[in-house]
Amino acid sequence: MKVSFTQVDTACMVIDINGFVIVTDPAFDTEGTVYEGPRTLYKTGSPRLQPKDIGPVDLVLLSHDQHKDNLDNAGREFIKTVKQVISTPGAVERLAQNNVTGLNEWESISIATAKVPGLRITATPCQHAPTQEQTKISGHVIGFMIEWEGQQGALYVSGDTVYFDGIEEIAKRFKVHTAVLHVGKAGFPDINYMPLTFTTEMAIQTARLMNVNKFIPTHFEGWKHFNEKPEYLHEQVTHSDIKEKLLWLQPGTPAVIEI
Repeated sequence: MKVSFTQVDTACMVIDINGFVIVTDPAFDTEGTVYEGPRTLYKTGSPRLQPKDIGPVDLVLLSHDQHKDNLDNAGREFIKTVKQVISTPGAVERLAQNNVTGLNEWESISIATAKVPGLRITATPCQHAPTQEQTKISGHVIGFMIEWEGQQGALYVSGDTVYFDGIEEIAKRFKVHTAVLHVGKAGFPDINYMPLTFTTEMAIQTARLMNVNKFIPTHFEGWKHFNEKPEYLHEQVTHSDIKEKLLWLQPGTPAVIEI
């Protein structure tokens, strides 16, 4: 089945599966926005598309709601207009919207649509912190495995995570065709040098482990707290043994593959 991927901003992506439109981690605020909180976040880029450019959306996959780079102010308004949102149980409570469904790790939900027969979403584990203990601070985050009938292999969207034993468990449970991985080495070096999301090295390790056909990086530009530049990511991957698997998206421009 043909699937198109359009990078919007941060980890916000439009995934169109045979006309069934999914948006991940909605982020539509513009450059220069500052978010006060326990860690002040600075938006350094703007989205290539706004909701009006995307059109009707069937589903939002929200890895977590507690961090602005995954659900910003405009993104919060956007998800009020969408029929269905899948996220964490905590997001269901905090967002208090009747269109949000919460999943814990390994739980699945089937979605009835003639466009994609057998569509099923499974929540996958994430560790959005240097250690499992520190996830008590960062909060609950999930990734997503997207499956349907006749698929060559599953479509994996990692959510914000580092490499940990949960990634190895995912690789054991699923045959992954395409992996969308949240990179950028997010973090705050003045506080702790340890990353909160995949480093380039971790992402390459994950793509190798899963033996993917395609690796699509996202979540690597647009914010001050991303510590690996896009140029570094691209150079390292294109000089690695998985270079032929890389699908490098041009923001705002759909890229179509068969899955």
